Amino acid sequence: MEEFNKDELEELCELSKCYEIISEFVDKYNNTNYINFDYNIVHKFTLFLVDPDFDFELLESQINRISKVLPPIKRIFAKPVLHLIEIDEIQPIEAVKKINNDTINHISRHSELWDDLTKDGIKPLKLLTRSYQDNYGIYENLVFCKTIDDILYFVRKNMKTLKNFNYVNQSMEFDLLQRVNHLNYFLALGKLHTGYVRNFDKYYVVSKHCLNGLNNIYDTIVPRLKRPVYKKNKQRPTKLKKTNILAMHREYKHIYALEKYFLANKIEVNNSISKKNYQLLADNYFGYCTILSIFSIGHFNFKCAEDVIIDFHNLTLDFDYKSWKLSIKHENVTNIKTITIEVKKDKNYKIVLIPLINFYNKDEVLLKVKGNIKADEYIVCIPFEKNIYEVDERCLDLSNLESFRRIQQLVLKAMIYSDTQRKDCPFCDHVLIPYEKEGTYQCESCKTLITDTLCKKTKETYSFTKIIGYEPEVLDIKKYKNEEWLYYRKKEAMLHFRNITQLDEEVNIICPLCNDIHE
Repeated sequence: MEEFNKDELEELCELSKCYEIISEFVDKYNNTNYINFDYNIVHKFTLFLVDPDFDFELLESQINRISKVLPPIKRIFAKPVLHLIEIDEIQPIEAVKKINNDTINHISRHSELWDDLTKDGIKPLKLLTRSYQDNYGIYENLVFCKTIDDILYFVRKNMKTLKNFNYVNQSMEFDLLQRVNHLNYFLALGKLHTGYVRNFDKYYVVSKHCLNGLNNIYDTIVPRLKRPVYKKNKQRPTKLKKTNILAMHREYKHIYALEKYFLANKIEVNNSISKKNYQLLADNYFGYCTILSIFSIGHFNFKCAEDVIIDFHNLTLDFDYKSWKLSIKHENVTNIKTITIEVKKDKNYKIVLIPLINFYNKDEVLLKVKGNIKADEYIVCIPFEKNIYEVDERCLDLSNLESFRRIQQLVLKAMIYSDTQRKDCPFCDHVLIPYEKEGTYQCESCKTLITDTLCKKTKETYSFTKIIGYEPEVLDIKKYKNEEWLYYRKKEAMLHFRNITQLDEEVNIICPLCNDIHE
């Protein structure tokens, strides 16, 4: 696990705690039918977590406490207390500025450093000299660095929760007004987090205020992490002790008080995870992706036979909707666990989901899977949200409400590519009829528009979808200063996950074959 950096290890530790509930659920509710599975998702478990006991008042007071220490932190970054180290070294004579008795005694004993010996004496080639270097590694600076680590850990941990809280609030408001979602969308939301919607208005203002405070702390500290006082100090003290500098220095005394507060309230960095816990997290994450996939398919028109038993450890499950048949099962490739979703109608379309904790070996894993499982699409699933969503990557995470919609988007794509007749709407119970031009079909009920067209570069056929009469907001990243995460989430959800191709900022269709815009 040496490829993970410190921040990623922190997140892995947090994920390890969150995903512990997966193994408990799998062990307790395995080998059941879909009806019981659906009941257990609502009453025994949740696929979307926002801490119900999240204390906004406490968080606000903690943010204020840290914000008051930001001025001393900036001054320490700019001018830390340091010690000078005397270093004796041998340098070329032209680089030597000071000499002393030690220099003369040393050159008299080391003839290999002589350039010449004349009647006037020794002509040296090199001399022993004493230089002075700044020592940033004093104990007080190590405490300062640990405090910085603790602050960043606190910020990242709470920022993730608040981002999800604020985004879900906005998402719910927009979706309720626009009525462009799947019929089962709000039913799925209610099951994912029963009662969550009732708390939106109560905490939205304070959560927004807290998120702004965390952004301010983050933007103040992160640009300064390249300063020598932090960059050159890799060690961290195991215990906090009071020194004269920490007790009396104008800046460092605030650092000492804040670190004491962190220790008293157990706001401390944990950036190590054992191999056993890492493997348990990987297994739990795979179990989560399995459960989420079953839930997503079952809330996208597809039905499962009532007497079929679901085995989370060795999944094989069949669904159907109209003329579509869908099968989901586990397939292993040399210790790589995958979830395959295959949709059949006029032809087959197969998607392989590859849940990964270690995204650094993504290329290696993809190569192995592609060499052993033949499919139309390979998707790496990770529990980390990135700013740019890759074509072959999806974020599936317990704290990310959009996770189940990302799977439904893939299922929609598979339904469209497996259908050549274009008579049944894949999004609702109605039918498709020809639209204005050849190769385009519409559903008058849900306003789905499906177009089959030719890539101008590859001369191959691909399909894309739109919503008739719906004009999403054109996004400008400049308007999302300090909220780039919100920009990328809105960009992904421009068409409410009803698009089966990527979109640019102006809602243009990006060709999946050549990555150009043809329209």
